[in-house]
Amino acid sequence: MAQPTTISQFDPPAFLDDGLTDSQKGQWSNFISGSTDNQIAGQGSSQTPLKQFFNPSKTAFNQSQAPVEVTWVGFPGIIKRFVDSDGKRWKIADEHRVEGDIPSPDGGSIPIGQDEYLEWSVHRDPETNKIVSVTFTCEGPEYWRFLSSVDPDKVLALYREYNPEFADQIQKADLFRNGRYNHLNKWNNRSNTGSIMHLVQPNNTLGAEIDIAGGGTVIRKGPNGQIVTDPVRLCNCSQYGVATRNSDPKIGSSVNGLARQGVSVALANPVAIYIKSFDVGSFNLDYSGAGDLQPVPPGTFNFTRGDIEKRMALRLTVKVPDGTLGTGELAGKQLTVGDIWDTQTNRFIAYGAQFADYINMGVNAIGITGGMRVLVRKPPQGLGRHLSLSATFTPCKVGP
Repeated sequence: MAQPTTISQFDPPAFLDDGLTDSQKGQWSNFISGSTDNQIAGQGSSQTPLKQFFNPSKTAFNQSQAPVEVTWVGFPGIIKRFVDSDGKRWKIADEHRVEGDIPSPDGGSIPIGQDEYLEWSVHRDPETNKIVSVTFTCEGPEYWRFLSSVDPDKVLALYREYNPEFADQIQKADLFRNGRYNHLNKWNNRSNTGSIMHLVQPNNTLGAEIDIAGGGTVIRKGPNGQIVTDPVRLCNCSQYGVATRNSDPKIGSSVNGLARQGVSVALANPVAIYIKSFDVGSFNLDYSGAGDLQPVPPGTFNFTRGDIEKRMALRLTVKVPDGTLGTGELAGKQLTVGDIWDTQTNRFIAYGAQFADYINMGVNAIGITGGMRVLVRKPPQGLGRHLSLSATFTPCKVGP
């Protein structure tokens, strides 16, 4: 077995090379390390010091281990659960990137958004309304706030580089307000412009990822004394994340499963949310508009930040390459994303959300084995905002 060692520092998400100096990389590392230490000290939703969550820059571990992947589907779980048709749910998801609401069965309303750590923006042809491109991102806002503080000109350059259709229009004044970065600027706050840079939905943060992973290490017992393993109940008992999402219960319960085995857990370096995979096997391009289905041309699905080969992608753009022309009734016309046919649903792509059904998101965890699961004595206070819409809260206590 390899000798346990600590990592030298936390790297930028997906080992990004955005021109940071060594000193600036050190500042980013200090931010992630400090956020982890705060969680360990009990400053997160767990409200108690964590004995089975560790900082890999301070606690030695076996660095030869393969990280444990925790994955989930990128389409918002809460929308899919409460909306009864594909067409409706795709439309709703496309229209509500940051926040919105839908009717609940009890006559109230349910808050929604693109809240699975995956957000997207759609660019449509103004004449045909067909989709020209869709861009997805899972980059946390913390990295961009940090980058804006150390190199604001780089932020402007990256916005222009990764939103080329709008590069001539994007100005520094659009991104900064009174000298401070505005993460909800006009190039990054909507789902129908085609421009996007990073996550903005309030629940989609690296801080939430760290909080949920840390809170997941706390072992809970129900009133009957049995250890709680259900993902939604764990979310409610420990009050981390939002129990109606695909992501938060999955992250917490997966970490909790390791903790119940006596494993001490950490988020693997680099700490980030990643696009792990994108299943494009059911997509074909209709060249004629009359069912002339052919393989989607190379270059249609482009991962432009991060590394999908390492299952660490951060940005995905779907756009049919320029010069891809139709035949028959579409002869001579540039084909677009709206001409892509999904053989699984038997529908043309009319919403960016249709792709989210096929995108798997994920985080990476590492562990130190051979320990004992730990009794934590102080449960969180109150119910907070984390009650599941589907489950009646049952008292939980921490336990061995």
